Amino acid sequence: MDYDLVIIGAGVIGLACAARNPERLKSVLVIERNDSFGHEVSSRNSEVIHAGIYYQKDSLKAKLCVKGNDSLYSWCDSYNVPYRKCGKYIISTSLQEETALNNIYEKGIQNGVKNLKLISKSEINKTEPNISGTMAILSPNTGIIDSHLLMKSFLKVSIDKGCDFAWSHSIVGVEKQSEGYKLMIEDPSEKLLSITTKNVINAAGLDSDRVAGLLGINIEEDGYLLQYCRGNYFRIRSKPEYKVNHLIYSVPPNNNLGLGIHLTLDLNGELRLGPDTEILNDRVQDYNVPDDLKETFFEEAKNILKGLDVDDIYPDMAGIRPSIKRKKGEFKDFIINEEGDKGFENWVNLIGIESPGLTCCIEIADMCHEYLYN
Repeated sequence: MDYDLVIIGAGVIGLACAARNPERLKSVLVIERNDSFGHEVSSRNSEVIHAGIYYQKDSLKAKLCVKGNDSLYSWCDSYNVPYRKCGKYIISTSLQEETALNNIYEKGIQNGVKNLKLISKSEINKTEPNISGTMAILSPNTGIIDSHLLMKSFLKVSIDKGCDFAWSHSIVGVEKQSEGYKLMIEDPSEKLLSITTKNVINAAGLDSDRVAGLLGINIEEDGYLLQYCRGNYFRIRSKPEYKVNHLIYSVPPNNNLGLGIHLTLDLNGELRLGPDTEILNDRVQDYNVPDDLKETFFEEAKNILKGLDVDDIYPDMAGIRPSIKRKKGEFKDFIINEEGDKGFENWVNLIGIESPGLTCCIEIADMCHEYLYN
């Protein structure tokens, strides 16, 4: 075998898998179709360290997020990755939303989220005078992170462990062999080459279902088919009257497609609105933010941020999430499967790793290695 392990994809999940690989592995290769790490899902998101509040009880999203909140902060402390544990408010703006807010609070408690607290309108006014709300959940363990420097720390640890990286290479074919897999790869000059490996982790993000299909899995029958879900973001101009100290989230829509448009801070204290949720009909990575969304974002934000002027918001960026195709309102969990029951031993597929995948990255990596080596 050329390699003990091949990891497909160098986003935050693939890099975490490389950084957390067992020391006993003699050879690890990470294959990435872009010319560097984290060009897609991992660099186009809210950079929030979530607490695990929203997700269905006992789902992978819930369990890995609660654990990941601790492990990610610990990694950041050990490797000097910048973060800020600013906390988050989930705000209700009506009596009807207060009922939904109480349900979210109970779900968070059931999931084991630490230090959650329900706070009153007067408490909101004391800590966030520029925010409107009748009631809120305070999640003090929610924070923000520099995702680029997180990935850079994973990359450094991976290189120190001896991992190899093949940038601008794409997987175009897979052949199951008696003791592993032969992977057909296209290099930057479109030349085809092949390598063999005992173990594979498919962390290909937006292309993870296609890679699973190359293996021979029927991605539609097995529920692996992805739909691209674009989230647009707008910036808010820096003004004293818009200052907030926490992440500010609305009560999310009841469609399991996202958490709705919310206010997030970056590490410089700048405010951003988003993301919205737009299901794309094709698999094109279009990151242009339409100007005509400005009014929609303003209408959402003005209910929370007092005195917001429509002229003070402007397009920022867009990201695309690898959402598993679902029926309306259906909850879809992460797919983290070692495919031995399908005849593909020592191959782990990671499908639909959207939010809170950033928070869960270390836990997902450790889960992959437990599947492969325990």
